[in-house]
This record gives sequence, C-alpha cells and structure tokens, in this order.
Amino acid sequence: MSIEQPLDHSVFGMGDTLSLTVGVADAEAGRGGSVDCSRVVVESPLGRVPALRRLGGRSGCTGTLVTGRAVSGGVAFGLSARYEDDGAPGAPALTGSASVTLRAAFCEAEWFTATGGTHGGAATGSHSGDSGGRRAVEIEDGDWIGLGTVSLENIASMTVRAASGGIGGTLELRSGSPAGPLLGEVVIPFTGGWDRPVSPTAALSGPGHGVRLFAVFSNPAWSADTADLFALDWLRFNGPGAGGSPRRPDDAPGPPDRHR
Repeated sequence: MSIEQPLDHSVFGMGDTLSLTVGVADAEAGRGGSVDCSRVVVESPLGRVPALRRLGGRSGCTGTLVTGRAVSGGVAFGLSARYEDDGAPGAPALTGSASVTLRAAFCEAEWFTATGGTHGGAATGSHSGDSGGRRAVEIEDGDWIGLGTVSLENIASMTVRAASGGIGGTLELRSGSPAGPLLGEVVIPFTGGWDRPVSPTAALSGPGHGVRLFAVFSNPAWSADTADLFALDWLRFNGPGAGGSPRRPDDAPGPPDRHR
C-alpha cells in the first residue's frame, strides 16, 4: 500500500484542494486486484476526506482533501491511509497502511528545527507586532536556522517578513546543509527600525523532492560592535505545491488571523 499523491513533504496552503491517490494491491479482491475503496480510510488533521473512488484500470483509489484554513500547531502535518481486506478461508483479514508528511507553505521563523553558525545561532524573542507574537532574533553573520525537510516541487519562490534596526544582510536558502547548494537568496536592508518590517520575495531553483532546508544569514561587515543583522518573523513558499492551483506571492497564505 502506498500514498502516491500528494508527495511526501510537499507544500500546501490552507484552503487548498489536494488530489489524493492511494495505491492498494489486494490479491484476495478478485481478478485484476480491484479493491473496495470504501474500505480505504484516509485521515489527517488538515480536514475531512470524502469517500474515495476506484482508479480506472489500476489497483487503487482516488479522492480529494480540502485543507482547513486555521490549523495550528506547527508546519508539518501527517496524512495516513489504511486498508483492511476480507481475509481468506482459514486466514485472518490483513491490514495495510501508509503515510506521508505535508508541509505548510507558511512557517513562523521561531519554529526552526535547529540553529548554529559562527556566532552561536539564532534565538527566539517576543514581539507584539509579529505573527504569533514572536520572531527569530540574535541573527549575526554566519548564523543559520534549520527549516526541516521540504519538497520544493511546484514551488517558484519564497517570501520572508523581516525588520532591521542594524546593518541588514542576506538570507540564503540552502539544501542539505548550511553549506549546501544555494537555492535562492533575498537581501534585507536596514528597514528603518525593528518595528518596520519588509516582505521581499526571492525566486527559488527547486532541488526536487524532499530535501533538508536551511536559512543562512550573512553580512561580512557585521562585527561584535554592531547590532544584529535583522529579525525574522516568517517565511512563506509560493507556488502550487501539492495543491494544483497557482499561488502567487501576493495571494499566498499568510499568517493566521490570530496570535498564539
């Protein structure tokens, strides 16, 4: 049993309609291995999946999932499928299962999975004007944060929201490690103060399916006598992703209408 669509670690936006394809092989189901799709149960915290239907000419089932518009608790959400056959004379019913992880297009910067770098890495700090009331701070030249595993399939660009009361700097998105291939970069200049954010967008060259992403911060002019480069509120991936309808930087899902 397998989940063929959406791909593992693919990006979705809240409110997207995701196409589902579940591959099921049941030797006991009769000629052609046809299965009863009503016995396939798909579950996800993102939303309810209506009854699946058979795939024409294939052993599998298809359907859709409409993601909710206000799912809290992080950026990674599971989607699982389960199928139990009828068994056979003298043999118990068998159950198969499969799962994938889906990645929200919108990511709070303070939800980073790891941090490090030349000067010890970033930290999280409170800020009432930011989404969720927090941001990534203490960003200095050579520091980085880990963003987890993401598939950039059908993702064209990345938008970030950041503010700088210091000298500003560059945010580089890299794959595999903080020193890995460069996928895109965006310059965040001095914005006029820590309460004056900007939201620039950078084009991305997608590395394909399922890579570990890192945001690396740089400005060689930084020194211990200067302020942090900038503070980072959130990041957002733009493009159809696992959805299917194009998503542009100006209409991509942004921060939820709430403060946590």
